[in-house]
Amino acid sequence: MKRDTRMTACRSLRLAALATLLWACGSDEAGSGDGPEPALTPATDEDPDPAVLEVSLEARPAFKRYADAPETAVWTYNGSVPGPLIEGRVGERLRVHFTNSLPEETTIHWHGLRLPAVMDGTLATQSPVPPGGTFEYEFELRDAGLFWFHPHIRSDVQVEKGLHGIIRVTGSDEPEADEQRILVLDDVRVLADGSLPTYLDDESKMLGRQGNILLVNGEALPTFRWRSGVLQRLRIVNVANGRFFNLALPGYSWRVIGTDGGTMPQPYDTDHLLIAPGERYDVVVIASGAPGDVVTLMNDPYERGHDTGAEAPLPLAQFRVSDEPSVSGRALPDAFGEIERLPGGSSDEQLVLDEGLRDGTLEFTINGETYPSVPPIRVPVGAVRRLEVRNESEMDHPFHLHGTFFQVLSTDGIAAPMEALANKDTVIVPQKTTMQLVARFDEPGRWMYHCHIPEHAEGGMMGEADVGDAP
Repeated sequence: MKRDTRMTACRSLRLAALATLLWACGSDEAGSGDGPEPALTPATDEDPDPAVLEVSLEARPAFKRYADAPETAVWTYNGSVPGPLIEGRVGERLRVHFTNSLPEETTIHWHGLRLPAVMDGTLATQSPVPPGGTFEYEFELRDAGLFWFHPHIRSDVQVEKGLHGIIRVTGSDEPEADEQRILVLDDVRVLADGSLPTYLDDESKMLGRQGNILLVNGEALPTFRWRSGVLQRLRIVNVANGRFFNLALPGYSWRVIGTDGGTMPQPYDTDHLLIAPGERYDVVVIASGAPGDVVTLMNDPYERGHDTGAEAPLPLAQFRVSDEPSVSGRALPDAFGEIERLPGGSSDEQLVLDEGLRDGTLEFTINGETYPSVPPIRVPVGAVRRLEVRNESEMDHPFHLHGTFFQVLSTDGIAAPMEALANKDTVIVPQKTTMQLVARFDEPGRWMYHCHIPEHAEGGMMGEADVGDAP
């Protein structure tokens, strides 16, 4: 396989992104702070039983205006981008009545949720829902955390068109905060006429459909209001196809209290919060300043491969200090409950990620093969497996595992520190790096693992773990 080591055409995409963002930032509407905050629309619980959360989701076409561009034809859940916020509690049974009103088949994958394999929404476990068809998803909410849902068929196209929504599951011991927000990070590439590109060139295949308009909760450069001196909890998810968000809040550091699988035993502080497609982070900060003061949430450059680190810093959102009375007294948390550390040891499975040209076509491979030719991993139910994920390519890949959480044991032979212990379902495997992961496969079925840049997964970087007797 020949390697394509450079993507010099990326420069034109970066310049287009910068020009569009500056245009959006200069509009009268963006960042004015006069309108309502862009919040997610809660899904309606249709069942009065407190033990059951019953909602209806319809995938259907609609129109949306991104920044000052003309209206864009999008695909939505229940008419909005992002889709509705499903809010449940650990132990509740979630029942979703899904209707497909799109012109093509689709599914719903429940990213990060531990559930029966037949509910996972992949083609390994479910037949696609045809246009006009319906499907009922039903499963117990087992874990507290922030999760999301999206299609797992032609996901590179369908997610970019707008099909993504959020699930927040609360537990009995939620971290305290004075104010809480969910921030859904995304980008979209909009042409001058408001349309989305239909042609996928090698640049977009390599980087993912990296957009020219950055979005928070579906809006370009929105303004959020916060009270000075109070503890802010931000639940952040990256639903973009290819963009890595390297978040900075000038004058502040992030205290990270949790990630994909819930809170971490040992929170940590960082000036930059790097979030790959599919990842979630739970952070807290204490706001400061006088009424009217504004701090801008920035996306700083990050080199994930192919000259992406040359991009300019770009603004994402503004936080404006309100004149509402402040309530103080809560301090930044410094510890949470313990989680089980899975055993380490030598690797049981080796997964080599790579990219390159084969017969003139750009492919993304695992162990030299493209899905569905990647041999499955076979695991008994309840077994613990150590996965050695080696990235031989020239760019970072966010590795995502369905059906269970994993923990990072080491990177290039250096053991992960005890304070970094966390349950993850998506992790960045940097270019030319080897990571040791460990997971317990306690649910039978066929579970996907793949790069969570959808263009890479659809291009072949995907495999299956066959746990027990697959259904």
